[in-house]
Amino acid sequence: MKVKRFFAPDMRQAMKLVRDEFGSDAAILSNNKVAGGVEIVTAVDYDSSILRQSSDNIAGQDQDALTDSLADALAKAKDVIDNASERQDLSIEDAFQSKTKISAHKSNAEAMMGALGGKAHNVSVESATMKAMQSEIQGLRELLKEQMQDSMAERKPVEAMVQKRLRRLGISKVFAQKVLAALDLEENIDFSSAWDKAVGQLQANVLTTSSDIVDQGGIIALLGPTGVGKTSTIGKLAARYVLRYGPENLALVTTDCYRVAAYEQLRTIGRILGVPVRVVDDKHPLEDTLRALKSKNLVLIDTAGLSAQDPNMTEQFKLLKSTSARIKKYIVLSATSQGQVLQAAYDAYQSQGLNGCVITKLDESVSAGEVLSLIADNRLPLAYVADGQKIPDDLRAADARHLVYQALELLEQQEAGHATD
Repeated sequence: MKVKRFFAPDMRQAMKLVRDEFGSDAAILSNNKVAGGVEIVTAVDYDSSILRQSSDNIAGQDQDALTDSLADALAKAKDVIDNASERQDLSIEDAFQSKTKISAHKSNAEAMMGALGGKAHNVSVESATMKAMQSEIQGLRELLKEQMQDSMAERKPVEAMVQKRLRRLGISKVFAQKVLAALDLEENIDFSSAWDKAVGQLQANVLTTSSDIVDQGGIIALLGPTGVGKTSTIGKLAARYVLRYGPENLALVTTDCYRVAAYEQLRTIGRILGVPVRVVDDKHPLEDTLRALKSKNLVLIDTAGLSAQDPNMTEQFKLLKSTSARIKKYIVLSATSQGQVLQAAYDAYQSQGLNGCVITKLDESVSAGEVLSLIADNRLPLAYVADGQKIPDDLRAADARHLVYQALELLEQQEAGHATD
């Protein structure tokens, strides 16, 4: 084993000396603060079993040293960002050079971690402080990317204006970029023409179901969080069916054993329409209930509204899979929900094999872009849009063009409101 001491003013420079001489194969035996800087004792061609015996003794020292080093790297990265931010005429070349500097600082920090706990596995460092520093460095890199995008926006102002308006519409950043990428805008295009193309692209990305649930029949289950309007939508669909075909071949089922009010609401709908309502519970399994209703052309299932964190959600999923009957599943999404809430709901239910969605409460929403963005980006077919409380009037079959223009109307109302403030 070859052992060598290195002296330097700080840990960063000391580690550079180690890497320059031994590369990343060196193991750190010890490090100490001395007059004028730090001292590192390193080894190469070592016996790993010997190093493991001493690793516990030096872990605390190495953690402190590495924290100092990462702090130094982070400070330098921030300086690069601050300098870049102060330059309003940042060019693509300048931004690339700045990004390279940050990459170098991050690589330097990563190399230090590798030398301390990499191939030799001699030191285990799991400091929350260091993780936070690394996370912040990554955040600074993302910030620089945004600055580079701003610089690109100066070169393509029309594209930047379109993206900005898409974001005001409520379209997610990721999906807005997808829309722009698909447009392939001409260099000299004006904003009005570019915006028309963007609106057309939004419409093209909204899928709709091929047929009306009421007409296609079968067993339909509405899924979704509590309060999104599942039971009200069941009522509207049931009323629409009765008006077209009569009540004889329709049945309503609820799996919501958690809220008495939900069953009472569904029972009231059934009584008014003259259709049977069945409750699924321990005494009445879903399989038996559906078997008893097999003569019906349309069975509408109202499920419990549960959050992704609710342990009962897993049980409900098992319940829907417990039957041999083919159940088509539609998620109900409220247009009043924020983008993150909508995404969380979709993530929670997408594993169930969704056939489509129903958008509700459009009349109560100040923006429809969030729900529009979700269904378009995830290629989730739209079946219906509900925009009021009237049964069955305020339920319309899916129309991509109409949904997009409703979203635009809400945006224009917002912009008009801001203009008068």
